[in-house]
Amino acid sequence: MGETHEELLGEQGRVLRPTFNGSIRVEARRERLTSDAGAILLRELMERLGLIRWLEARLRDPRNPALTTHPLSELLRTQLLLLAQGWTDADDADLLRDDPALRLAVSERKQDSPLRPAPEGAMTPDGLASQPTISRLLAALAHPLNASVLQEANLFCAQQRSHWLGPRQRLPELTLDADSLPLKVHGQQAGSAYNGYYHIRCYHPLIFGSAETGELFGAVLREGNLHTANGLDEALPTYLDWAQTYLADHITVRGDAGMPSDTLLTALEQRAPRPTYVFRFTSYPPLQAATRGLLARYQQDLRERPQEVREQEFRCHELRYQGHEWHHSRRVVMVIVAPEDGQLLPRAFFLVTNFSAQTMSGALLVDLYRERGTYEQMLGQLKSTLTPQLSSSVRPKTHYRGQQPVQRYASRDAFATNQAILSLNLLAYNLLNLTALLHERAARRPGRPKVYGHVSNRITPKTVRQLYLKVSARITFHGRRVWLSISEQAAPYWYRLWALLDRIGYAPAVA
Repeated sequence: MGETHEELLGEQGRVLRPTFNGSIRVEARRERLTSDAGAILLRELMERLGLIRWLEARLRDPRNPALTTHPLSELLRTQLLLLAQGWTDADDADLLRDDPALRLAVSERKQDSPLRPAPEGAMTPDGLASQPTISRLLAALAHPLNASVLQEANLFCAQQRSHWLGPRQRLPELTLDADSLPLKVHGQQAGSAYNGYYHIRCYHPLIFGSAETGELFGAVLREGNLHTANGLDEALPTYLDWAQTYLADHITVRGDAGMPSDTLLTALEQRAPRPTYVFRFTSYPPLQAATRGLLARYQQDLRERPQEVREQEFRCHELRYQGHEWHHSRRVVMVIVAPEDGQLLPRAFFLVTNFSAQTMSGALLVDLYRERGTYEQMLGQLKSTLTPQLSSSVRPKTHYRGQQPVQRYASRDAFATNQAILSLNLLAYNLLNLTALLHERAARRPGRPKVYGHVSNRITPKTVRQLYLKVSARITFHGRRVWLSISEQAAPYWYRLWALLDRIGYAPAVA
């Protein structure tokens, strides 16, 4: 609902008549309508989670309070709600300035004040913040002090969710996943570069999270042409420290090929308490040469007993191996996978781990590693649902309103601004994931045993948006009450989820 009140008045009396059906008439009426009623639900989740209060207490607002119209809390809500609702363009804030559901969800004011025109000359928000105001918010969040707070916000969300919805304060075990994600850009954004592996110009951030809880813990924005493991040694300890302190008694670190360097593995082995790890690597010629006989034996068995071998999905071989750059030998499990239909040769890969063979057999280790596919799906959902737009670039102005500026200001750090945008996208994703978790809990039948520690029958963030967020509604006033009338299709989901929220109350306050 991007039209202004005056524009709607001008459209009264105009009727559109489709040619395919002469009985259809299209007209505009002076009513408060919205297609984003889910913003109210997300605002309720943010309030119960304590997210905005936590951010506002820690973020540094460089603006002059005497010249400030939109409080920092409203700007943060605006950006998070727009991202979660699917409005990713920088100009969407202007387009949706008068949307009644968004105005109610964003505002700090009570009753029907958010929908009333602001008094003449008052420093009171009249609709959503404009696109330039949102851009200034992103520039402020790019400040190093604010950037660190924004990075910690995703960890705060995970901690709050664990204390709020979890069966216990700490999980017995948790797997910490790390992976890189290419984010394509269209332009010459600061830090973006052509990546020869993906054949696109992109950023190549590291993303940390857990497939078991469905949450993303944080992201480190990197240049587009960096290797997958670049910077992992420096970034991983932060998330590992937090997970060991606040979330689980034992942590397992899981990563893909290209990540397991001797420096990283040694650092994990020397930590106290020591986490377990499992990493994959494929292209390592010395190890491939040392295990060539095992692969030849498998191929021979495949020729002699093809049916029996193909029924066995994979075969594991235990090795004790020391690479050229490793300071000591480590347990390596060689996994040979049966060829798929239409293929002649098997394929093999290697898993390096500090699990003992008695604690974790080769077959169980393969199953543990393959659960990483869930985490890859999460990253795919982040790209497809949130579509992060890292478009901030430095464009110094040579003229302002046709004249050269009297005073020039230092250009903002575009790379740091894109880091802030990425962190906000992760926060929006975690809000969608929390809604999906609540949906699962609310739909659970009475008497059905509870399942913890993994994602079970969870709807995707895109489905959350379709069921709960992109909901049409009509807003009306009755006395001093504001009524939001939602569609009948969405009502059962809302009622069931809200009943769950009323039962569990608010997340505990965290200092």
